[in-house]
Formats: sequence, C-alpha cells, structure tokens
Amino acid sequence: MEKLGIHSTSETFEDYFERFEIWAMTKEDAEDVITVAHFFTFIGKEAYSLLRTLAMPEKPILLPYTTLKELLLDYVNYTNFECGKGGRSRKMIHEDIKNSTTLLRHLDPVHTQGYADNSLRS
Repeated sequence: MEKLGIHSTSETFEDYFERFEIWAMTKEDAEDVITVAHFFTFIGKEAYSLLRTLAMPEKPILLPYTTLKELLLDYVNYTNFECGKGGRSRKMIHEDIKNSTTLLRHLDPVHTQGYADNSLRS
C-alpha cells in the first residue's frame, strides 16, 4: 500500500482506511495492537508524526486503531472545512508569520532606542 497523504480529502482518507482494513482482515493476527503496528508501517512518517501530535499526551501505539482512525478523520474534516469555507490556507498563514518576522527584524532603531535606554537605567 502507498503512504497516506495527510493533505488528502476526507474521501481519500476513508478509502485508505477501508483498503487497510481489508488488508488487515487477510492477516491471521487480528489483535488490535498488531493492527495498529501494521497501520503505522503503512501510513508513513508524515502521517505518523501528525498522529503523534493529535494523540498527545498519549502514545499513539497505546491507542486502538478505531481511535487513531477517528483522530485522522476529524483532522482532515476540520482542515477541509476551514479551507473550503473561506478559511485561510496554511500557505497564507505561513506568509503572515514570515512577514511579521521580517517586520520585527527591521524595526527602526530610532524608535526602539528609548526602550533600550530605559531598560538600562532600571
């Protein structure tokens, strides 16, 4: 199976889960822990990192497969809703952060000098 693209649509996520579950049914070891281990093997590094963040403070390996699936589906539904309903894309937010950082680096020393002088006197 291919890696799970975390920037996919919810339909793509659901299709991936369905195909993984079909694959897992073909294995003799139906224990949830083993299913979770197989799932982590298939989804790839990027999706696993996302799951670690979503599962905090729990370790993802300790969660049942159904919980992991719900976490990922909730994430993709939320991000698709935000972007689809006039929400800001990750690229736009990144640009805002970049612009703010640039502005902070180029503050006029004449306007900030008074603050530095006052802090030295205290």
